[in-house]
Amino acid sequence: MLLAALFACAEPTDTAAPGADEPELHGRVDHTWDRDVLYLWGTREEIGYAEGSLYCDKVGPLFRDYLLDGLVAEHSDYDYGVIRAVVTSGVEYDEGDLREITAMYQGMVDHCSVEQLTVETPNLEPAADGKRMIELEDLLFANAVADYGCSSFTVWGAASATGDTIHGRNFDWATDDKGAFLENHLVKVYRSEEEGGAEWASVFVPGMSGCISCVTEEGVALTMHNVGGLDPQYHTGISPRMLAARAAVAATWKADDVVVAAEEALEPRRQLEGNNLHLSFPMARGNGIGGVVFEYDGGESPDGQVTVRYPGDDPDLAVPDAIVATNHYMLRQTPDTSGDSFDRVSKLHAGVLADADGGGVDDLGGLDLLHSVERDHDGVTVHSVLIDSANRSLQVFVADDPATAAPDSASVTYDLDQLFAGLPEE
Repeated sequence: MLLAALFACAEPTDTAAPGADEPELHGRVDHTWDRDVLYLWGTREEIGYAEGSLYCDKVGPLFRDYLLDGLVAEHSDYDYGVIRAVVTSGVEYDEGDLREITAMYQGMVDHCSVEQLTVETPNLEPAADGKRMIELEDLLFANAVADYGCSSFTVWGAASATGDTIHGRNFDWATDDKGAFLENHLVKVYRSEEEGGAEWASVFVPGMSGCISCVTEEGVALTMHNVGGLDPQYHTGISPRMLAARAAVAATWKADDVVVAAEEALEPRRQLEGNNLHLSFPMARGNGIGGVVFEYDGGESPDGQVTVRYPGDDPDLAVPDAIVATNHYMLRQTPDTSGDSFDRVSKLHAGVLADADGGGVDDLGGLDLLHSVERDHDGVTVHSVLIDSANRSLQVFVADDPATAAPDSASVTYDLDQLFAGLPEE
C-alpha cells in the first residue's frame, strides 16, 4: 500500500511548469570545479527533490544507455520487465531511502517535459513497444541493481609517506559503449538532516543515491566491492547494497567508534550477494589503525551478517599498517587463491611492501598501485579515487572513454575543506 501511494504522488505533465507553490530547492550545482559538484541538503525528501529537479534531463538517457542498452541487454538473458520485477520484488527499501527516491522522481516530473523524460530503446520491456516515459519503479531498480568489481587499499603509519591514512580505490564494472555512465560522473555533497546531520561526498551519477565511493567531512571513507559465488540465505527483504553502504557512512558521523557504528548500521540490512565494504579513517579516529574491511552478506555466520577484517587478520598476506580488498573474502570463507581477485590482492600487497621500504605510499605511489590492478578485461575501471587524510584531499579520476581505464585519465583534486564549505551555513 505504501509503495502504491508513493507511485500516485507523481503525475507527468506535457511541459515542465513549476508553479508559485513549488518548494524551495535544497540543492545547487557548482560549475567552478573541473568536474561538477552537486550540493544537496535538508530532509530526505528535500534532497531527493533537488537532485531530480536539477538533473531530470540526465537520468533518462543514463538509464537507457547504461542500464538498459548496456547492463541489461549485454549481461542478461531476460527482458527488462522480468528483471525489474524480480529485483524490485526482492528488495525492501528503508523508509527514508524510499522517500528520497520518490521525491527525486517528483522533482523530475516537475522540472522536465514528457519528451525529456521519455526513454526510447528496444531493450525496454516488450509491453512498452520501444518507448515510454521513465517511471518511479525504474529509479527503484537503478538504486537496487549494483553489482560491481573493484580493488582498494588503505595505508597508514609506516606504510604511508605522511604517516596518516591514504585510501585508494578502483571502481570496475562493465560500462555502456556510449559512455553515458562515464560522461555523467560528478561529485555529490550531502548534508542529511535525517541521517544525523552527516556530511559526505559521493563520486557517482545522477539518479543513484547510495555510496560506491564516499568520504565524509571528517575524513571517513567507504568503498564498495562485490563478492560473488555465494549461496544466499535470503531472497526477499534485501537492502540495496549501495543504500546499505550509505547508511554505514552516515552512521560514522561524530561516532566514538566508527567501526562499531558502521557495523551496527549494516547488520540489520539483509544482503543477497556478498560485499567487501572497505572503511578507512584518519588515524586519530581509529585507535592506531587506518582501516578495516566489512565482509558482509546474508549467509549464516557466528558473526551475523558482518565479519570485520582487521589489519593482520590475513597472516599469509599480512602487510604492516595496511589493509586491502578486492572481490573475495579472507575471513568469512576460505579465500580463493586461484583467480583474478587474489592476483590483484597479491599485487597490492607487493606494491605496499615495496613502497614501505622506500618511505611509504604517497599520492603518486597510490596511483601506481591503482595502475597495477586496473582492469583490462571484462569491463573497464570506471573511476578511481585517492583520499589523503594528511592533506585532506579527494582526487578523482574518471575514465575518458570505455576503452581507457580511470587511472590513465586526467584527475580532479578537491580540497575537502573547500568542498564541504560549499554547503549552506546551518
